[in-house]
Amino acid sequence: MPQCRICHNTAGNTPYSVREMMFGQGERFDYFQCHRCGCLQINEIPTDLSRFYPENYYSYQAPPVLADNPLKSFLKRRRAAAGLGRGNLLDRLLAAVYRPPDYFTWFRRMGLARDAAVLDVGCGIGHLLLRMRKDGFTTLSGTDPFVGKPITYANGVTIHDRELADLDGPFDCVMLHHSFEHMPEPLLALREIARLLHRDRYALIRIPVASSYAWRHYREDWFNLDAPRHLHLHSLASMTRLAEAAGFTVAEVVFDSDEDQFWGSEQYRRGIPLRDPRSHAENRRASLFSKGEIRAFRRRAARLNQDNDGDTACFYLYKP
Repeated sequence: MPQCRICHNTAGNTPYSVREMMFGQGERFDYFQCHRCGCLQINEIPTDLSRFYPENYYSYQAPPVLADNPLKSFLKRRRAAAGLGRGNLLDRLLAAVYRPPDYFTWFRRMGLARDAAVLDVGCGIGHLLLRMRKDGFTTLSGTDPFVGKPITYANGVTIHDRELADLDGPFDCVMLHHSFEHMPEPLLALREIARLLHRDRYALIRIPVASSYAWRHYREDWFNLDAPRHLHLHSLASMTRLAEAAGFTVAEVVFDSDEDQFWGSEQYRRGIPLRDPRSHAENRRASLFSKGEIRAFRRRAARLNQDNDGDTACFYLYKP
């Protein structure tokens, strides 16, 4: 029986055989779920992970335009003030009409301003950071060992091609958006993240969670399992255990799943990969699902989030 890499349990772990379904390669990988901490994990980590991140992997696609026109840039910056709980009446009106992106909510919860030093780990070529820069965030950098070479954008955003252990801090926020589940040694990664953070600051980690309705219902066809790229799919219990072992306190968990847990998993059950002409992600006209069904999936995801049962969650980890 394989040993859990999180809590070292060997008793009662449940095995699963999972297909690679993003690109439809069909290769199978052995996973198991720990009976004690609930972490769903791959049995053996592939020796060459890079072959599962081809050039058309989504986070390495061409970045957006670096700058908006002057008027749009001005309006975005005014909206940003309201998004962070500041600003005047005009700013709040702009935010009411043009809803600020989710990262304003993240920063507001962490008490950070737009000049906070932010590191995005596993950022690809920096799509999120470039959007944040256009909204007025000023001190942004990222790192991704698969990016190939360092990138310095004309707007000041920098992307490193280094591992966490090779970076220097400190930062006001270290964030990982669906990259933590790709890491072979999650406890070591969290300890490095803690090293890179100022005290009294937060790490923000968004991940798929195995303690969710979608995993219980779809099992091997769960869209966010994403074998073999997702090496560890944590439960609330396993993530809390790791965070505390790295010196963090789990300050808050916010569920943020969306409709892809349903349409993606239903596609996989029918043998349709994500990157396929019949996929909802590739061709809405050829989709298996009507607009009404997608809206119903979206409402269902919102209810699951309210019930703390969505298949993705945002962990706010506080460093004392």
